[in-house]
Amino acid sequence: MIKKATLIFKPYSALIFLDNKIAGAILFALSFLIPSVGISGVFAVLITIIFAEFITLREEVLENGFYLYNSLLVGMGIGYIFSPTFLSFFLILILSSFTFLLSFILYRLFSVYKIPILSLPFSIITIIAYLASLKYSYLYSNLINSHIAYDIHIYSLIDPFFRSLGTIFFLPNVLAGLIISLIILYFSRITFFMGIISFYLGIFIHSLLISSFTQALNDPYAFNYILVGIALGGIFLLPTLKNYILAFLGVIMSVVIVDAMNVFFNYYAIPVFTIPFNTIVMMFIFVLSSIYYKEFNYNIKKTPEKSLSYYLSNIFRFGKDIKIALPFSGEWYVYQTFNGEWTHKGKWKYAYDFIIKKDNKSYKDEGLYPSDYYSFGESLLSPVNGYIVALRDDLADNIIGEVDRINNWGNYIIIKNDAGYFVEISHLMQYSINVKVGDYVHQGQIIAKCGNSGYSPEPHIHIQLQKFAILGSETIPFVFSEYIKENKLFYNSLPKKDETIKSLIIDKSMQLRFNFILDDVYKYINEKDEEIEFKVNMNSFGEFYFTDKNSNKLYFYSTPSLFYFYNYEGNSSYLKELFKLAPKIPFINAKNIKYIDVLPIYLLHNKVKSSLIEFMSAFKPSIYKKEFSYNFNSLTLSSQFGTIKLNMYKKGFSQIQTKDFTLRRID
Repeated sequence: MIKKATLIFKPYSALIFLDNKIAGAILFALSFLIPSVGISGVFAVLITIIFAEFITLREEVLENGFYLYNSLLVGMGIGYIFSPTFLSFFLILILSSFTFLLSFILYRLFSVYKIPILSLPFSIITIIAYLASLKYSYLYSNLINSHIAYDIHIYSLIDPFFRSLGTIFFLPNVLAGLIISLIILYFSRITFFMGIISFYLGIFIHSLLISSFTQALNDPYAFNYILVGIALGGIFLLPTLKNYILAFLGVIMSVVIVDAMNVFFNYYAIPVFTIPFNTIVMMFIFVLSSIYYKEFNYNIKKTPEKSLSYYLSNIFRFGKDIKIALPFSGEWYVYQTFNGEWTHKGKWKYAYDFIIKKDNKSYKDEGLYPSDYYSFGESLLSPVNGYIVALRDDLADNIIGEVDRINNWGNYIIIKNDAGYFVEISHLMQYSINVKVGDYVHQGQIIAKCGNSGYSPEPHIHIQLQKFAILGSETIPFVFSEYIKENKLFYNSLPKKDETIKSLIIDKSMQLRFNFILDDVYKYINEKDEEIEFKVNMNSFGEFYFTDKNSNKLYFYSTPSLFYFYNYEGNSSYLKELFKLAPKIPFINAKNIKYIDVLPIYLLHNKVKSSLIEFMSAFKPSIYKKEFSYNFNSLTLSSQFGTIKLNMYKKGFSQIQTKDFTLRRID
């Protein structure tokens, strides 16, 4: 259960795109710089929580900040324009409940198109409140004139930025904005950077359009520029150089929308509020998510730095391309690669050919018959999990020296992977396919044999990924999930032409030894005879992680061939060191296998240096990439960080050792 105090603070930090209860508590206290704003804001949040509980809404639903921060904004807005009286609080009670209902409805509608509702409910409800206030003029605060208008004098170029930042909390003064900016700077340098640049970019563009820098600098709705820049430059889009440009373009667009809406709404004396921000950001999100924009932030973390770190770590560790397993076992020779010498051209360029070679030859004797070739008749394995959607196996295998130019693909199988793409494997042996259309196959399952049918000069395996289930469809890029070359294990990579590679022999017992189950507890003892426990937990997204008594979290995942850690949340701990010691563990029983991995920056440096590297990674991603070598030898994994020892008969790690500590399993 979330503590109510934490729940109350959450919407305050959410207004500046943070998820931190300490920041929320500071902003909560700051809102009382104008008492009516602070009191009305917290009252609106409390009413929303009570209303949600009254209709038995699950408490975890309120973790979505928009349910509360929209009500918070409505409450603060009413506290800003009305005196704190019984009637004004009654109005807050009505409108905050109304805001919650509208937020719920809009969320359900917009989620179909993966669009966040942002502060749109607040904008709509506040327009209603302002229109109604024409009838409630006796409620207006006597102090409203002292803080509703801006001072038109410019004391510096910085003060207007602080006032605009404060206006987000209905606190349009320099002190409030200064404190808010320091909070932002402490938690996220990227957010701070985007806020400042976006504000002054919007002011500059606006001043060009209206021919008055002073008027542009003191525009009461310039805070929209800040919100647009932050939202697009690090929250909903990843903080990269390309997305910074898109964010600045959004800021420029918002300048025109602010002026247009100001003219339109001025007729009823209705403030524009955050409508320009909502309009621009929603448009960008809708378009970019619809086209599956590569740098869209699909995993929004607590700060843009953490989002970028998570993204870059996954890109450098696991790649961006589609991954498939090798379609064979044992050692095979790379005969032809992407954009190959003979047939991998044009729209069919993304394909690989493999043969078997021994003593630098692909055949025995004179190589006059298909059966003379080492590849002929070898088992073909499914490289993915999926359904068989098409196949053919009635074509005869070619006589050596002849090819079938009419049926280029020969006998083939097309598999629709669970992710929706199609794998086609060609030139199979006649009548060797042992599956049928509609069958579901698993990665590593024998499905056919290598043959010499179709346009095939000698028996070989041809494999490609394609857009559609149609034979001869346009191919798409891919990588092989893992393979071994000269005792080096390569992940998510492509071998070069004329290289000999080896598939992994999966150790089923290791798969079982890393099958961690919810609520499993693993006990260790350190050199001080202190007992350490790691427990397996699961979050609401179905992600499994180890946790310790200090609530540090180390997230893990398993594939059919690999166990790996992929995210850590917390402070310095044994779990953090475990991530460095064993970021990946292959399910193989092999000796002296080496492989490279890239560790997240936050594992390697303190918070200040990590933050600096993350900030610079937006401009030069390669500086994030720090490679480390690991040596896997039977039941031992070693690296510059230390050694991990496994147990042949128990799950998990039997010993975790670095130069600073040693943990020994005791359960």
